[in-house]
Amino acid sequence: MEKTDFLPAPQRFEAGTQPVSQAVAFGEAIRYLEAVGLPAIEAHEERLAERLVSGLSVIPGIRVVGPPAGVSRSGLASFDVAGAHAHDVGQYLDAQGIAVRVGHHCAQPLHRRLGLTATTRASTYLYSTDDEVDRLLAGVAEVRAYFGVA
Repeated sequence: MEKTDFLPAPQRFEAGTQPVSQAVAFGEAIRYLEAVGLPAIEAHEERLAERLVSGLSVIPGIRVVGPPAGVSRSGLASFDVAGAHAHDVGQYLDAQGIAVRVGHHCAQPLHRRLGLTATTRASTYLYSTDDEVDRLLAGVAEVRAYFGVA
């Protein structure tokens, strides 16, 4: 209240307050993850990834990009739907209430090498359920017929 100290340039020109609420929320997020336990999260994610990849692998016309079922992986899988562009796949699944990512996923050289324009990527995490994976698999199984390429 008696005096002001200014930071050196360029920091002194930064507007606004520090992200205090974000720092507090970050601390709470870390406490939550520690309470659940990182090994438990990893095990849940690996189990859902196995369910996801195994399920995708048996759907006709689906090519999983990356390790096959049975190989430990994080809770995500990129895949190609024969005859349908990834953006169309994403839009179809979105209409079913299923969120996926589509595009190069920062792996354009890999896509070029594999002869793919883009892929669809499904992700799981601590909050994902078996039912959600099953809904995704059911949606993916419908895509080719919907676009008339089955």
